[in-house]
Amino acid sequence: MMSALDKLKLSEKTRRAVAATPEGRLRHKLVEAINQQIAAAEAMQKGEGFEIRRKRWTKDGEGNKTLQDRMVKFRPWYWQEANGAFMLEVRYGNKIVEIKPKKTAIEIGDVAELVPTLTLVRDAVVAGELDKQLVAMKGRFGKKLA
Repeated sequence: MMSALDKLKLSEKTRRAVAATPEGRLRHKLVEAINQQIAAAEAMQKGEGFEIRRKRWTKDGEGNKTLQDRMVKFRPWYWQEANGAFMLEVRYGNKIVEIKPKKTAIEIGDVAELVPTLTLVRDAVVAGELDKQLVAMKGRFGKKLA
């Protein structure tokens, strides 16, 4: 007689297998930040506001801790030049990532190309194309970026 567990397809993989390497952790953090930038760009194109909210523990006057929902300041990686074209720079923490040597900004042009460009950058990060730059930044700035 076959047990219920024998019907399952079992695997040795763990949930954190993707972020098990140092490069994987750097990649994961950058992908999360790019996803926020994509959400902000989509909201901007729709004419909506965008805000990030986080749970924070705060103490009241009597010393009691309460968990509160707080708004966190959002800083977009993109901006509009005087000629109307949009530019984008990829950031890890508050440091600018050099995509190629001495090249930090991506010329996007029209605002409609902002989300596809961010998606392309995210795909490149997932594929590991910026691992060398991220590891170099980690080495340069130490624990500040982890």
